[in-house]
Amino acid sequence: MTDKILIAFKSIGKNKNRNFLTMLGIIIGIASVICILAIGDGFAHTVTKGMGNHNTRNKVVIMYQPTTDDNTDGGFTNNDEAVLEKIPGVEQVKLASSVVEAGAKAQYKTKNVTMSLNKQPKHLKLVKGDYFQMSGASNGVYISEDLAHKFFKKNVLNRLISIDGTVFVVQGIYHISDMNYRPDAYVSKTIFKQLFANQISKDEARLSVSPKANKKWIGKRAVKQMKKMGEQKNIGTYKVSNPDQVSKQFTKILNDITYFIAFIAGISLLIAGIGVMNVMYITVSERRKEIGIRRAFGATSNDIRNQFLIESVVLCVIGGVIGIIFGYLLVAIINAFLPFKAVITAYALILSLSVSTAVGLIFGFIPSNKAAKSELVGLLKEE
Repeated sequence: MTDKILIAFKSIGKNKNRNFLTMLGIIIGIASVICILAIGDGFAHTVTKGMGNHNTRNKVVIMYQPTTDDNTDGGFTNNDEAVLEKIPGVEQVKLASSVVEAGAKAQYKTKNVTMSLNKQPKHLKLVKGDYFQMSGASNGVYISEDLAHKFFKKNVLNRLISIDGTVFVVQGIYHISDMNYRPDAYVSKTIFKQLFANQISKDEARLSVSPKANKKWIGKRAVKQMKKMGEQKNIGTYKVSNPDQVSKQFTKILNDITYFIAFIAGISLLIAGIGVMNVMYITVSERRKEIGIRRAFGATSNDIRNQFLIESVVLCVIGGVIGIIFGYLLVAIINAFLPFKAVITAYALILSLSVSTAVGLIFGFIPSNKAAKSELVGLLKEE
């Protein structure tokens, strides 16, 4: 096998220009597939990361949904929590909110804007100002670039704005990218709790269950209990939520779209395969004397077939490797312009090499088989 591979490299090296042009289609096809898969995987990773990582092991989540838009204050109460804790298999119940932002009206002089705000995170990259954790009842606020442009033309820092009647001092400006959602403003945790937390209803009940408990049964039981004893049952509905399922379905849709586009781009490999077949036919024609001599010295049809088949595969694999290198370079360039990071996975690399090998085997088989079936008498007569 090693000897045949070395012979394949020597044969390819004798016609560098012709073989390079043959490999060009494979190089372009593989590089295109690598780029498309990297962009699709990177986008899917960014979106699912933004949706949050849900650790649902030994957890059941019950959602409350108001029946009309007017009943936005409803949700789970402390009494509901006590009812859910009595369900067999439930170890702990924690009430939370699926919405962590509050709405407010901001005003600067005669300008009024409806905005969203939240308590400040641990880290926030600013385009203007210095970021620090505001303590206590600090009246500082960090606002987005969009909100700043609506209110001010320049000199944004230390300006005073009114939010729902409370005066705040602008401490810094941050940028909101297309792929990372943020609210229009951040205030201190204490201020948010005092002034705006009452807008956020507890519409999630997160049940921690014992490892051996039947999560499906507990979910149905919890919904049944809330429909019967929930304090907000008359103005809302209850259902079991599966955040992981939503995330998985969304990721599957993104992956399906990515693979379909990659398949379209991979059609160029079909054209490249035809080029490989053409070159192998030419190679077989040029080396009929060599085939005759090898047959005369005892080489079997399988030996001849395998030799040319290996040459076809080696040609395609070399093109595939070069295509992967070009794909890496293209992804590095594309990442400089994308709002997210394209990611090349091991799956994409394995797929690319597998496709390259398959192209060599499929399109190299017919010419190789033709060389194997050449009659020794006919070959010697030509000489």
